[in-house]
Amino acid sequence: MENRCMPWTWYIGTEFIFYVLSPIFLLSLRRNPTVGLLISGIVISASSLANGWGMWYYNFPPTQFLWKQPEMFNPDYIKHHILMYIKPQYRIGPYIVGLLLGYYLAGFQAQTQKRQRSLKFIFTGWTIASLTGFWALYGLYPCLQAWNWPIYHYFYGATHRTVFSLALSWLIYACHTGIGGFVNTLLSHRFLLPLSTLSYSVYLFHMIPVVFTYLLAPFPIIFGTKWRMIAHCGIQLAISYFFGTICTMVAELPALNIERIFLTRNVKKATLKPLSTHADHEVQTQSLKSNNIHETSSGTVSPIMGLSTPSPA
Repeated sequence: MENRCMPWTWYIGTEFIFYVLSPIFLLSLRRNPTVGLLISGIVISASSLANGWGMWYYNFPPTQFLWKQPEMFNPDYIKHHILMYIKPQYRIGPYIVGLLLGYYLAGFQAQTQKRQRSLKFIFTGWTIASLTGFWALYGLYPCLQAWNWPIYHYFYGATHRTVFSLALSWLIYACHTGIGGFVNTLLSHRFLLPLSTLSYSVYLFHMIPVVFTYLLAPFPIIFGTKWRMIAHCGIQLAISYFFGTICTMVAELPALNIERIFLTRNVKKATLKPLSTHADHEVQTQSLKSNNIHETSSGTVSPIMGLSTPSPA
């Protein structure tokens, strides 16, 4: 893709654009929640419609296919990648869903009295989130089978990313509000903390071991069992985390520490006001008053700073 050495890092630039645009939604939500929700809904809808229109205009599939490209779609993988797959206007929907979730959870955290959720509400939420998440992942099956369902393909391509973000939003909401159950216990396990810290570096390096393991493997790769496929992916994951750890220790953590140093340099330090010309007299007067109070309460006065010491039993 345009001779880039790490083409999978396109999402960093895309997410930076989302970060720059995020104050528009957050400030509108803070000043007028109704207007903020309206703006967010309009942008999400416009992004989804743009996805559907792009699929129809260019005859692109709902998402990129690295394998088994159906003949009824435009086979130009590079064109699809450049024109639609990496463009922020087609991907901003899930980001706005995350902003709305964060806005709601911030208000929930500030509530003094948390409303108890009913079992019906919890069951309905988990059911809908599970079904929609499953559809977002596996709803591509009709397209892979080259079924001539154009309306379905347009709808799936336009909405599946936003629908998946909604399913994840329920998961985050449930874990944050205490109704996550064993899912929250599993995802909050301390074993996952270092893995989450390394996630960005692993993202930067993961494609290198993936490509090299496929290049070194005999072609065609035949997975006789599922365990061989799992082992193949496990090797790629282990190598990715190995190099991700090195990258984190050498580059990411030092950069974060340097950033923290510069950000804390401008913090205002507490300054002492200059003493007045009658400071000695004021300190002595205050010390005598404090000594009198402690003498009446405990019977013994410490000569240092007028602090009382306990009387011997």
